[in-house]
Amino acid sequence: MLPRDRKRLAAAWRYPGVRQLAARDRSFPGLAARTLFFDTFVRDALDDGLRQVVILAAGYDSRAWRLARPGVTFFEVDQPATQEDKRARAPGGGPVYVSADVTHPGLGDELIAAGYRTQEPTAFIAEGLVIYLTEEDVVALLTRLADLSATGSRLAVSFETGFSDRPIARRLANAYYRRSGELWRFRLHPEEAPSFLSDTGWAFDDVLTASELESDHLSKTSMAGTLRTSGFMVTTRH
Repeated sequence: MLPRDRKRLAAAWRYPGVRQLAARDRSFPGLAARTLFFDTFVRDALDDGLRQVVILAAGYDSRAWRLARPGVTFFEVDQPATQEDKRARAPGGGPVYVSADVTHPGLGDELIAAGYRTQEPTAFIAEGLVIYLTEEDVVALLTRLADLSATGSRLAVSFETGFSDRPIARRLANAYYRRSGELWRFRLHPEEAPSFLSDTGWAFDDVLTASELESDHLSKTSMAGTLRTSGFMVTTRH
């Protein structure tokens, strides 16, 4: 799905020296660990017999190809314009595309119309999403997913605590992301996660802090010791 020049760059990353340079980018280890976390979440769910995966605000996610298995359906929810561009770039096969705003009250109806089976347990992924939503929208989305889920469904969410508790640092961070068109709106601290998730209808399972994320996914790589993130991962069950 990459443009030609980006494909050449991606090919160059296979060389050890280039990988080490990439690891110096403060965002790269965090994105790598986060990707590995969600990959593991999906694989574990499929190993346990789940046959539906819903990826929210999927963008150019490639799991529907990388983690494909016979009998498993991947649903990708995203804006129509993004999906139109992705369809033009993507290889054959892949997900069932569901063109919808993740905050729309009719999201469940859109999924069902696309073939989502409400009687079967599902693995839901909200990766790098909720920080850009208001708290009201996050609560509504997670509650909507719980109402849509059969017993045995699972949900994995990435949260951010934010750069700092200091107001000036928060304003600087928001100014940076506003220039990029992405304003951080929602933050949560790890100790708040269990009650927050249970209030939306999900049974809290586990929280993976930054140090645990690094230990589980980066400790045996060249990026060990380089993870700098205010994010944490949460898994839940229904």
